[in-house]
Amino acid sequence: MSPAGLTATLHKHDVKTVLNLRGFNPEQDWYRGERDATAAAGATQIDVSLSSCIWMSRVQLRAIVKALDEMDYPVLIHCSWGSERTGLVSAIAELLREGSTLDDARAQFSIRYLFVPVGDGRIMAEAIDQYEAWLDDQKTTHSPAAFRRWAESGYRPQNPSRESWPHDPYPLIVVTPPSAPATAAKPEAEKATR
Repeated sequence: MSPAGLTATLHKHDVKTVLNLRGFNPEQDWYRGERDATAAAGATQIDVSLSSCIWMSRVQLRAIVKALDEMDYPVLIHCSWGSERTGLVSAIAELLREGSTLDDARAQFSIRYLFVPVGDGRIMAEAIDQYEAWLDDQKTTHSPAAFRRWAESGYRPQNPSRESWPHDPYPLIVVTPPSAPATAAKPEAEKATR
């Protein structure tokens, strides 16, 4: 989407937050255009660097849950194609919503959103399978509180995982409020714990 198209979309739907899952990329034209368009619409941009071909780390999951809990809504969530990473974070948002079900979360991984459960992208949907197995082991049912417990202490990334990297070069999360100049965006420091 062009920067002008993004600004128009954000205004039309009164979007307060753009959650960019491609990460903080200030050297890239697409990123600067998106960040400026988001600010022009009066919205906050939150950047999280996720990959669709590796399991997110436990720290990443906790950061995403915290961001979803604290951001202003409505929110526009996107990655490159809007199917894998966007599907995962949309599923997480569903699981944090009162009255949601595992089926609501799984519905975010559908052909309607261009999701095809093959190749590396299937990792995204497997996180929800892991959560369901944890619920069975705990002999409990889904609730937002149960999901938060799993995110805090039950989630175990499989391989390949970002946790196996000797050094993670990407900032965990970067928040650019609408009133901040484009050069003011700074990665938030967050202690990486497992």
